[in-house]
Amino acid sequence: MQSTTTKPSNAPAAQPEEKQADLSIALRIITRQLGPHKGRMALSLLAAMASVGLELVPIWMTVQLIDALVAGTAEASEFLRFGLALLIVVPVGYGLFGVATTLAHNVAFGVLYDLRKQVVNHMTALPLGYLASKQSGSVRKLIIDDPEGLEIPIAHALPEGVSAVVMWIVVSVWLFVVDWRMALVSIVLTPVSFAMMFTAMARSTPKMTAYQYATRRMNGAIGEFLAGISAVKVFRGAARSHDEAENAIRHMAQLEVEWGRAFVPLGGTFYALVLANVTLILPFGLYFYAQGTLSLSALLFFVILGGNYSAPLTRLFNLFHHFAHVGVAATELTDVLDEIPQRDTGAVLPLENTDIVFDHVRFAYGAEEVVKEVSFTAPAGAVTALVGPSGSGKSTIASLIARFFDLKAGRITIGGQDIAEMGREQLMQTVSFVFQDTFLFTGTIAENLRFARPEASQAELEEACRAAHAHDFIAALPKGYDTMIGDGAGTLSGGERQRIAIARAILKDAPIIILDEATAFADPDSEAEIQKAISAMAAGKTLVVVAHRLHSVAGADRILVLDNGELVGAGTHEELLAAGGLYARMWADYVAVREGSIRDAGDEEAGK
Repeated sequence: MQSTTTKPSNAPAAQPEEKQADLSIALRIITRQLGPHKGRMALSLLAAMASVGLELVPIWMTVQLIDALVAGTAEASEFLRFGLALLIVVPVGYGLFGVATTLAHNVAFGVLYDLRKQVVNHMTALPLGYLASKQSGSVRKLIIDDPEGLEIPIAHALPEGVSAVVMWIVVSVWLFVVDWRMALVSIVLTPVSFAMMFTAMARSTPKMTAYQYATRRMNGAIGEFLAGISAVKVFRGAARSHDEAENAIRHMAQLEVEWGRAFVPLGGTFYALVLANVTLILPFGLYFYAQGTLSLSALLFFVILGGNYSAPLTRLFNLFHHFAHVGVAATELTDVLDEIPQRDTGAVLPLENTDIVFDHVRFAYGAEEVVKEVSFTAPAGAVTALVGPSGSGKSTIASLIARFFDLKAGRITIGGQDIAEMGREQLMQTVSFVFQDTFLFTGTIAENLRFARPEASQAELEEACRAAHAHDFIAALPKGYDTMIGDGAGTLSGGERQRIAIARAILKDAPIIILDEATAFADPDSEAEIQKAISAMAAGKTLVVVAHRLHSVAGADRILVLDNGELVGAGTHEELLAAGGLYARMWADYVAVREGSIRDAGDEEAGK
């Protein structure tokens, strides 16, 4: 089936819903995804803990040397052994930490790969309309940006966090073993400072969710601003006060100020107190030393080790603080993975023909019903056109043929088989699409064509492009079929892109083809070429055409007229004109516009 980024025209735009970030969700995702990698992560944690142990060796040796110096028993050989030990211990410690972080990063990248693959696989199992209802930027974030946020917690927070905890436990025990009084002096500020930090976090964390959503809104608004810079330059004067980018930036700044006011007073005090242990260690230590109840080496030990007692906890806090920033991403990832996949029977069913039958079909976007008890048959080998005002349900009905969405009621059959019972693969092989907003992948023209049939030969590509009236302009390009296109296919005109999409559909050779306003934005010359291409593509096929320009479907075998989700007319062009009604009025308007008599639609309706 042809790729598209277009959603049905009357589908409501998806609005981002702000959900409170749940940090436990991030932890659950990480725990679940670590399963296949737990062996390497265990080795990483062991290496991190070993490196912590080696970090403490120089401090222990320093204390021993000071004791020897004070006792007058120090010898040059001891200093030599000390130096040699450092030459071994320090590099080995850093090496072990390097091993720990390398293993942790390998695990993190493996987890990100697995998670992205899981998200993509799950999305492909959801109704195709799920992606169509999402903004392209939000889908990109779900697959690329949101999983990326888990890299720091896995690659850094786990090994470095575990090593910090081990360091804190070992140091705490060591302090009390050396002197319980000085140990209490060394740690007394730690609970006070962390109480302030937790209070600051309790006050500021509720603003974190709004802050992260504001960041997303600002990034999206700036991206949209840059993408539409030409329109901004033309209309800037009138739109300045309502500019979304400006409002988003101001909102972001306001939230940062509010967050700062909630966090900084106590949070700033935390950073001042948490490493201020030495301000208590020195006076108390000197007092105990003067009383003769504390040795000089012990005093220096507490100054060195006790003065940095809270450093491991501070590092731990800073590392796990990252979990707060991945809370929203983890919540949205979980929401996607919790979506119920569309049922896929995997069955390959025998089809009597390619008749498409709608049997009392109803469908709704949320609570809004947009297809209401629609029944019709699009006969095999015939051209069936869907016409109606904007928002009447034309594109939605076309999308239901390929199960972009599941129905609220009724059923759709192809060749006598309910499409809900057909395997997804069979349905995709049976139906091909050409949309008005054609998407071409970054790559060569040949690669884009082979997306429909990878094994197609060059001759088959050229045959399809000749039928689609695309071969001549492709052959005129400097590199022909090897010409690189992409990022919106900027090197090609809209009509050329559309003809390549038609060639792709011809190459796919599906028995059912759906055209969703394929000529809506084409100029007259391009439209003529596209119509020729469509005629070639439709030969012997069942064709369903969503029409914007009525003259393009006047020759259809059957025209279905839709209004507000209901089928209000059906027949040939001549039959519908004779019957009067909506189609006749639409045709009269079309003819009047062609003749240059543009009427006020409101006045016309009032006079009916």
